[in-house]
Amino acid sequence: MGSGSFGTVFKAQHKPTGKIVAVKYLRERFSSIEQGLRQGRLQKYYHTTWFIKASQPCPVEGYLHQMRFCIPWLLSSLLDHMVKRQTKFTEDEMFHGLDYMHRNGYFHGDLKPANVWFNDGSRVVKIADLDRFTPPYTDYVTTRPYRAPEVLLQSGLYGPKVDMWAMGAIMAELFSFRTLFPGQSADDQMLKICSVIGSPTWDTWPEGHILAQNLNYELPQLRSVGLSAMVPSASRSAVQLISSLCSWDPSARPTAAEALKHPFFVGNHKIPRAIPLRQSNIRLASNSLIFV
Repeated sequence: MGSGSFGTVFKAQHKPTGKIVAVKYLRERFSSIEQGLRQGRLQKYYHTTWFIKASQPCPVEGYLHQMRFCIPWLLSSLLDHMVKRQTKFTEDEMFHGLDYMHRNGYFHGDLKPANVWFNDGSRVVKIADLDRFTPPYTDYVTTRPYRAPEVLLQSGLYGPKVDMWAMGAIMAELFSFRTLFPGQSADDQMLKICSVIGSPTWDTWPEGHILAQNLNYELPQLRSVGLSAMVPSASRSAVQLISSLCSWDPSARPTAAEALKHPFFVGNHKIPRAIPLRQSNIRLASNSLIFV
């Protein structure tokens, strides 16, 4: 079905039951079977409807240090529906899932529309491709348009707030159906961020300036175009929430639990989009997360 940085996914049928599944082969070759099993270890810690278990990873026949495991078959991603401009999606379900994940000591590290999956007509949203990180962290994390600035500046000690930055970028994209920070390289990514939200000052993000100095990198000096100009259909409260999520200083970004208390989520309201959507009776609820 496709390949990514960490593996290749095949569509398969379980012969005894006829059930369609996805089989993921990890690209990495491991020095030991125990090391290869680490991607399945997270499954043991959760027994809740927020999570869905993958099968225990097992060695590939003939390749003892390559691993594979099965996951439920999912028809489409949030990205697929955004490309078609036909999705209805409730962002609060993503925040609930992140809150649970963060409270249990994990963060995703690569949130993007392509990693949010669901079956058409179902009431379940699943967040895919979570891995376990150990410090010092690499800067090769998060797909570039959703990569937080501290990661771009090669901080080795980032955490759950990188997920919150990504959520801000995803929310903006759900309103406009276009990428908020479409950088073509790390330098261009920083330039795009500065052009949208304005360059950080020593007062707004001293740690960022120190990181830049350590890299002999000069932060672009640009004035903000403004989020309202980038997502004109968004309400004032939506812009305020996205702005707080996309704060330069990670400590200024709300936690997932704090985001859920924002006025944007208060009450039962419909979220306006930039382009009229087709009528659909699909309402997505994040009853489970999938770790792949």
